[in-house]
Amino acid sequence: MRRFLLLCLLLAVNLASAAPAPSLRFKKLGPLGGDEPSMLSLIQDRKGFVWVGTHTNGLYRYNGYQAVKYINNPADPTSLPHDRVSAIFEDRQGRIWAATQNGLARFNPDTNNFTTFTAGDQAPKNHRIVKNIISDGRDGLWIGTWGGLQHFNPASGKFDAIYAHDEKDPDSLASNDLNALALDPRGGLWIGTWPGGMDYLAPGAKGFKHHQVDPAPRPDARVNIVRALQFDNSGALWIGTESGVIRWDGKSDWDSRKAVASPYSRITNFGLDNKGVLWCTTLSAGLLRWNEANGEFDQFVHAADDPYSLPGDNLRAVMQDRGGMLWIASFTDGIAMANLSSEGFTRHVPFRIDSRSAPASNALLSLARAPGGKIWLGGNVGMSLYDPATSTVLRSYRADDKTPGKLSHAIVYSMYQDEDGKGPLWLGTSNGLNRLDTPDSPFQAIHFGNTASDYINAIAPGAGGVLWLATGNSLIRYEPRTDARKIYYNDPQDPSSRSVNGTSAVLEDRQGRVWAGSEWNGGGLDLLDPASGKFRHFRHSSKATGSLSDDNIVSLHEDPQGRIWVGTAKGLDLVVFKPDGAIAFQSYAAGMRAAKVLAIQHDNDGKIWSSTLAGLYRLDPDSGNMTLFTASDGLTEGFTVNSSAFGADGTLFFGGVHGMTAVVPAKVKTSSVAPQVAITDITVFNHSLQNGQPAENVKAEGPVTAPTALTLSSQASVFALEFAALHYTEPSGNRYQYQLQGFDRDWVETDASHRTASYTNLNPGKYVFRVKAANHLGVWNEQPATLHITITPPFWQRWWFRSGLAALVVGSLVLAYKTRINRLTRHQAELEQTVAARTAELEESNRKLAALSTTDGLTGVSNRRGFDLALETEWRRAARTGQALALSMLDVDYFKKYNDHYGHLAGDAALRTVADLITTHGRRTSDLVARYGGEEFALLAAATNAADAFGVAEEICAELARRAMPHAQSPFGIMTISIGVAVMVPAEDSSPQDLVRAADRALYRAKEKGRNMALLAMPPM
Repeated sequence: MRRFLLLCLLLAVNLASAAPAPSLRFKKLGPLGGDEPSMLSLIQDRKGFVWVGTHTNGLYRYNGYQAVKYINNPADPTSLPHDRVSAIFEDRQGRIWAATQNGLARFNPDTNNFTTFTAGDQAPKNHRIVKNIISDGRDGLWIGTWGGLQHFNPASGKFDAIYAHDEKDPDSLASNDLNALALDPRGGLWIGTWPGGMDYLAPGAKGFKHHQVDPAPRPDARVNIVRALQFDNSGALWIGTESGVIRWDGKSDWDSRKAVASPYSRITNFGLDNKGVLWCTTLSAGLLRWNEANGEFDQFVHAADDPYSLPGDNLRAVMQDRGGMLWIASFTDGIAMANLSSEGFTRHVPFRIDSRSAPASNALLSLARAPGGKIWLGGNVGMSLYDPATSTVLRSYRADDKTPGKLSHAIVYSMYQDEDGKGPLWLGTSNGLNRLDTPDSPFQAIHFGNTASDYINAIAPGAGGVLWLATGNSLIRYEPRTDARKIYYNDPQDPSSRSVNGTSAVLEDRQGRVWAGSEWNGGGLDLLDPASGKFRHFRHSSKATGSLSDDNIVSLHEDPQGRIWVGTAKGLDLVVFKPDGAIAFQSYAAGMRAAKVLAIQHDNDGKIWSSTLAGLYRLDPDSGNMTLFTASDGLTEGFTVNSSAFGADGTLFFGGVHGMTAVVPAKVKTSSVAPQVAITDITVFNHSLQNGQPAENVKAEGPVTAPTALTLSSQASVFALEFAALHYTEPSGNRYQYQLQGFDRDWVETDASHRTASYTNLNPGKYVFRVKAANHLGVWNEQPATLHITITPPFWQRWWFRSGLAALVVGSLVLAYKTRINRLTRHQAELEQTVAARTAELEESNRKLAALSTTDGLTGVSNRRGFDLALETEWRRAARTGQALALSMLDVDYFKKYNDHYGHLAGDAALRTVADLITTHGRRTSDLVARYGGEEFALLAAATNAADAFGVAEEICAELARRAMPHAQSPFGIMTISIGVAVMVPAEDSSPQDLVRAADRALYRAKEKGRNMALLAMPPM
């Protein structure tokens, strides 16, 4: 044991000075509009859009969901002048400039196209190949090209100064090929040339001062090739060369510059993040971050075994957006992103699978605290000792069940070592319990009589050195000193035995109570009283408040306050001990959306941390506040069951299928800014206004990235507005609220998959569309994006048309009035007679027309329209009086066959006979007989109960049968009729259609039962 402690102590001393390996979780951005081009440049503009310049695919504008692509069209002089965009720049006025192979291009947001500027014939050859754009400190631009240096005045659109190499002038540029530009605080311009080193143009000067870059006594020519320049916040100038980094403090003599230890690779670009930290991209050595505390670069590279490492090492640009995401543009592998706003988490990927000959896996199934700040790692290829401080695997152990003294199985599901590290390390495998006394001692395997009991899912310490083992089919109390073991099974005949056999989690609390449960077998939570050996059982009940959230128990934990926490398959529970001895459970499942709790730990501030399928939750038990941290915060993905450890310094470790997450609770901080929101597209009749000129009846104002007004004619008022939150941490988690003032009464909430608001046929008028957004953490922006919308009326609703029409009407009325007055005195008597006669004729015509419109022409009874009107009237009357309304639906049996056999004339005669017969039974003036359609009739009877209505229906059936009208095609040989009767008292939740449906269903049942009968509809249940 002393050798074990000594080894761990030596390891801690030897490696204490080593810096931990950098840890960032990178995610690869998906293709831009289906492309994955070679990237050269990146910026985020003031509106929040990200612009990406590429090697051969043009320029992209990205909003987090989709990209708009701009490419060169030789037939369009307003298109991008060339598809290679080496640099992108936004000036003080917010204008976007692109450095292309065919000139300087300015993006015109109002027209969604470009204006190209070139220096003209007076410039040297290759002057159109623009490589760099920076501000001159005022409103002008310095342009670095393959043909020298140019100064551009955006206000005039002219190049007002051009500098080129002149062999006869020693004060001219050292070379015309300019790779990098940087402006110092005094306004002086530093220029990286190829292969001439560094040139400096002082403010107001005409000549250049030349500097050698490599400070070594014997300069390296590659170091003298400058590829990137960056002033940091302290005023120091960082110089990226063909083979490393040089730093000059910007204040001392030039000779004070020093080479900074860095990979031997071309530095392609520099960038400062929001905290002023320097980042640089390289041609083959990945991403570098300056670590001011250690005075060295941290390096991030692609690792084949880590899916969340950089996707590639050939990088060209880096920037941090306003939401905190670091963007890295690659020449070969797209864009990678990392969240710099989340702190306190460190990803550990212990094994470099692609560089090892022995089997290795980063799937960590179990963790345990080891002496000296180390961590024991258990996986599916054995176990290892790991140093989180240096990200180093110190030692690994492989399994060999055929060799005594070796680990009995490669899969290690559980581990335990006491906190001071003085006791042995215990390992639970699928082939028994293993004991390791010192790092060099042999393993001792302990077996428990059967395969299932040798499957050790979890190990928990008990009082007096006892170990509790959760196994595949039992719970075992194991005494290492005496090798005594007691196995607890489920006995169906004994209610005080285990609820199920299998055990996944076990805990002995400080009171000596033993808690156990199963992840897969259900059974709830068992509580063992060691004195009596009997178990109490606690289960989930949907009817009982205070029960378990679920019967599948995954993890158990006791915090320093003695609180027992239960991780179930549907959330976290706290055991509540009541004064009367009863036990209940306080559920926190709702706060974590019922996520399966895989492992539980506490921190030194009393917070509870739970790894789940959804991520890592932090719970403040005092306030109940729950915070979720996900992979976007820099965690590993895919946590594993009961894989966690509490470090000696308070660091929490959680294992997963892709490595381990270390949490320093006191340093955990997630800063979040509200997203900028933009209206990204307007479509009218499915035509995007970004694709060419709008139609004549459509007018859009403002830039395509921030439209301000939209005017549509009433004939073009079918339109849709697309919007996006320009927050790139977790775009799929962004949420939106929008409102069209003047139409929408309230805000309409939607998610990232529905970022479009559509409107059709709005009334003419003025509207204001507003949209606001929240990021994945629920932080909303205060100021919504707005668009003023005007729907113009048709010409006949315009003021001039209405005024002219009114004038015409008034003039006509005046003329008619005068003419009429002249005639009135002569024809008054005649007119009165004519009016009286015509009025009488009109009233008579109206009466006839009204009768004809509701009368069936064949039978003389009411038609369908007359029936519908009568039904509505009688239904309202019955609703007022509370009386019943009866409806009989009558259908002549086998009438089509009758028509086909006897002919249509005979069929018409038969229908008239049936109509007359029904009419004779509709005796009251309020009863209505109607031809409902074809051979179907309806009899509507007000204030009629079910018995009377059904009696009338049976009389109709009987009377028609007595008349014995021949029907050779009917099985009855005579014409018969089927009737469905329904009676209802109108209520608030019923309608006339309910009455018709009920009668129709009764008619259908009468036909099903053989026809020639009447059936009464069953009253509603």
